[in-house]
Amino acid sequence: MKRTTALGLGALLTGLAAFTAQPATADAASPAGAGDPLSTTQCEAAPQTMAYYRTWRDVTVPQNANSNLPDPNVTRMTDLPAEIDVAMVFDAGATAGTDYWPTLRDTDVPALHARGTKVVYTLWIDKLAKADIPLDDASYRAYAQQLVDTYVTPYGLDGIDVDVESYPQGDDLTRAIGVFDALGELIGPKSGSDRIFIYDTNQTGDTPLFEAVSGNISYVLLQAYGRGVSGMQATWETFADDVAPCRFLPGFSFYEEQDRTHWGDAEGIYDSTTAPSSTAYQYAIWQPEEGAKGGFFAYAVDRDGKVYGDDTITKTDFTWMRNLSRVQDDAAGVEPAPPAAPTAAVDADRVTLRGTGVAGAEISATTSGPGRTATAATAAVAADGTWTIVLDRKLTPPQSVAVSQSVDGSASEAVEVRFRPGAH
Repeated sequence: MKRTTALGLGALLTGLAAFTAQPATADAASPAGAGDPLSTTQCEAAPQTMAYYRTWRDVTVPQNANSNLPDPNVTRMTDLPAEIDVAMVFDAGATAGTDYWPTLRDTDVPALHARGTKVVYTLWIDKLAKADIPLDDASYRAYAQQLVDTYVTPYGLDGIDVDVESYPQGDDLTRAIGVFDALGELIGPKSGSDRIFIYDTNQTGDTPLFEAVSGNISYVLLQAYGRGVSGMQATWETFADDVAPCRFLPGFSFYEEQDRTHWGDAEGIYDSTTAPSSTAYQYAIWQPEEGAKGGFFAYAVDRDGKVYGDDTITKTDFTWMRNLSRVQDDAAGVEPAPPAAPTAAVDADRVTLRGTGVAGAEISATTSGPGRTATAATAAVAADGTWTIVLDRKLTPPQSVAVSQSVDGSASEAVEVRFRPGAH
């Protein structure tokens, strides 16, 4: 979770515990309001920032897995900024047998969970509509459980995203609806769990599939690449009878290498003087007339900062995602709460401070007490939530160090640490 989430040992253990959790089952009671298509169950108080992470561009995957470009992959999933609330594992099917999947399970998901980012797996609609199963409820339930057991539970993920870009017909439509409903018993607002169920599409909301399954959905993500906001209200209204505004997120795309479709949604490095005229910025501030939207999302997040025609594979600072998340919060009137205090301790050498905090936060350490004191020092919290500061002078009892962290200019309360002889 962006803005205020602190990383402590408890949070890290919570993330690791996901791997030993029991598979989702349909036994949990549905929460109040879950049957209401306009329920705000699973809506968040603040707008969400979501992103599609392309697995074949992860550093653990050979660069030729889904490409003929010579540049090696350089991005890790843990590089995603803390501003991203939900990250989609978007796989092109070229990563089997690579180190990506054990790394996702053992490293990426625990680290992302520790900072409050949820991770979901993207399936294509054909995985449901064209499944080789009979058209009956028992088969739908068994297959839905198989999907969760295959794509969610082994990696400690938080749910499933279904990409709907085709129009199932006949038996395929019947099967897709049946599996959607069965999945809705395991994940999403009807399940009684905190696992999320996303419907992402480039279509309107008046299709037979969406109208039949909308009650199962946590969020609707509209692939509005290159469209602009002029028709967004009209498109939203096709969904409005079946989903609350806080569950609707329009999305844009960064330039995908070797894709000659020029969406033009977000070009180059984010520039605060020119960004307001961009489609991506307009999506961040747009709101439905009926209420606040659920947020926005971006496709090909590892391409943040690229211009059309730049096919090189390089690292990104995620300047668009970081800034648009703040722009969206400001437009929605979100007041960022201060983060929790970091954890901090002093090593036996009396100069090394270390602890945990919010990934990307700035740690400040100020020494006070009698005698000559160390100079105030700062450090950034690493992607794994840890930080280290080496003071320029040893702590002498009874001196103490006040340690705080700042996120987006909002500072936490300070935690006080002292060197205690014999305590190490």
